[in-house]
Amino acid sequence: MSADWKYIYSEELSQKIAAHKNGWVFTEDGTKYSPREIEVLRKAGGIIQPVHLLKKVFGGTIMETTK
Repeated sequence: MSADWKYIYSEELSQKIAAHKNGWVFTEDGTKYSPREIEVLRKAGGIIQPVHLLKKVFGGTIMETTK
């Protein structure tokens, strides 16, 4: 196991997650999140199941919205 990676189990997503020290996050089901997406999601409270399922099915990039 590399010191560059942190492995956790997400109760919210019901799967393992690998987080790299460079900010990239990979889920067990193959969905990946860029450092920018992780920053946006942290501000919103984390990766939640509905958002994860949308990203998994449709791909794309999670972005901040402005009001």
